[in-house]
Amino acid sequence: MNPYCLAANTFEDDEIKAAKAALDSGRLTFGERIVAFEAAFAAWTGARHAVMVNSGSSANLLAVDVMLRRSRGEAPWAPGDEVLVPALSWPTTVWPIVQLGLVPVFVDVDPDTLAISLESAASALSPRTKGMFLIHVLGRVPNMDAYMAFCARHGITLLEDTCESLGGHHAGVHAGNFGLLGTFSFYFSHHVSTIEGGMIVTGDDAVRDDLRSLRSHGWIRDRSDRATWTSEHPEVDERFMFVMPGYNVRATEIQGAIGQIQLQRLDGMLERREALARKVRDWLAKSAPWLRLVGADQLPGENQPVARRARTHSWMTLPLMLDAGAPLGAPGLRAFFAERDVESRPIIAGNLARHPASRRIKSRSAASLARCDEVFTRGLMLGCHPVPTPGSIETLENAIAALARL
Repeated sequence: MNPYCLAANTFEDDEIKAAKAALDSGRLTFGERIVAFEAAFAAWTGARHAVMVNSGSSANLLAVDVMLRRSRGEAPWAPGDEVLVPALSWPTTVWPIVQLGLVPVFVDVDPDTLAISLESAASALSPRTKGMFLIHVLGRVPNMDAYMAFCARHGITLLEDTCESLGGHHAGVHAGNFGLLGTFSFYFSHHVSTIEGGMIVTGDDAVRDDLRSLRSHGWIRDRSDRATWTSEHPEVDERFMFVMPGYNVRATEIQGAIGQIQLQRLDGMLERREALARKVRDWLAKSAPWLRLVGADQLPGENQPVARRARTHSWMTLPLMLDAGAPLGAPGLRAFFAERDVESRPIIAGNLARHPASRRIKSRSAASLARCDEVFTRGLMLGCHPVPTPGSIETLENAIAALARL
């Protein structure tokens, strides 16, 4: 048997060949392979536009930046404005808010979806609250009608961090398409891997153009309105015309090439993630009923294939919560799994507001973050492999079976 790691390599021969073809082409930086991947990704997710960057973290950075800076007109947000964020989050959702002069407002989460609790969000509103950065947690997409109604009622802009939930939908609409924009990650352990990489989707033409500028130094080279800028500023060479204070967070042609192959295989990998989650649910019910697989209620029956647009949970990992009466705590359970060659991690950052870095930033918090504290102290997650290493699933099954002896 082999160890059961948090993530497994999903590359096959086609990905390696695509990467080699990109290298052999001599065109290594931004080019036609990225453009093709953007188009394919937009079609797969049902988005109007997709803009690729070098990581999901960079996708979040540009998503926040474009709310503060626009090439034309006034930006929706200003430094000092507040953005609602779940305390159960990965740092790269929150740090761009801080780094760009906004104030994160930590709120609690729903126990079933692990997404922002709208009750907690409502309790934390202030006149300066201008946005919500919603995280679709570890594959689960919540009822987006409620979030859209909340944001419309309070006049705030919805952004979606979908880095963990490629393949998840609500009412047939892919996550990331409900707010002004949505972000995705193609890191090694995510649903699609380009080694590193990210994507931003939006239905807004002007936002798409500004994201393209922000991605590449602030220039106009990839904008759809390039001719307008050129005619307005004939004194500037259009090849090096800059209209925004941008970054260099472009992806490579190798990433674009790999991404196209991975996307073609995504439906099958999602089915295999789902099948493994179903097995783990059943193993836990038999051996450790005091250990809950969060999101198990979204699993279809074994012989009930799910259409792409009907999938509400894409199972990036397997988040587990210990009942209050469990025979051991989270540290003990992590050690138990480690002794049996099963790798585990906390559920994202647990409660980010409790981490040392959060003491060094300007932020606010809802009066209670009790559910995030529960995740922090009683939660952990295991990997959910779409392409498991031979023997590793048996390692996981045996470890879970051993829980019955506690």
